[in-house]
Amino acid sequence: MTKCSQCGCELESGYIFSTKDGALSFADEVPSSFENARHAPGFVELTAPKVGGRTALAAGICRECRQIVIAY
Repeated sequence: MTKCSQCGCELESGYIFSTKDGALSFADEVPSSFENARHAPGFVELTAPKVGGRTALAAGICRECRQIVIAY
């Protein structure tokens, strides 16, 4: 199992997931609902949109530090 880089505790395995109609993304700041998210500074598409189902990525969570570690 992987250790938390902040406190050294064991990370619990699980998933981070989107709303039913969304994809997971990352950006320097959260764009407003009126903006195209792809134009946000630092935008990275982590998963493609998935119509009719949730998008998910395997992740590790440290409940002690409240950190989540994901690979995309």
